[in-house]
Amino acid sequence: MYQEIYGCTLIHQSKYIDKGNLYVGGIKSLDYIKKYQFGAIISAIEKLDKQIPEYIHHFRIVAYDETNFNLSEYFEQTNSFIKQHLEKTNVLVHCQVGVSRSVSILIAYFIKEMNMNFDIALQYIKDKREFVYPNEGFQDQLHQYYLKCKDNSKID
Repeated sequence: MYQEIYGCTLIHQSKYIDKGNLYVGGIKSLDYIKKYQFGAIISAIEKLDKQIPEYIHHFRIVAYDETNFNLSEYFEQTNSFIKQHLEKTNVLVHCQVGVSRSVSILIAYFIKEMNMNFDIALQYIKDKREFVYPNEGFQDQLHQYYLKCKDNSKID
């Protein structure tokens, strides 16, 4: 199955058409706002040239796909944003290409909300979008985030 690298991919499907569906993609995903009924979008991109309609809930992170960029400082905010909006609408998480930054945000969400470890979360996404690969720095941050979430979930 051919997938356009900059387009969007349905990663987690709900039983509804207009809510609960979680997508990941690149900049061209923004061309599908109406088609996929996105009501909330996370943009993790250094430069955003496209206009997001005002009716869309938008969370913007000026993020660089560099190993030393601290994306993990946004994980709690992005997790809350995704969780909150999936109850009411479809959510898109995008970066420039849909390979590293946006995928890292989704992995953090799956770690926290679905109790997945890094490898399982990455494979879950790769099963639907083959060409994903968080950079090494993001991978390290996600492994640390998993340990933090695992520690916080322990019952004393």
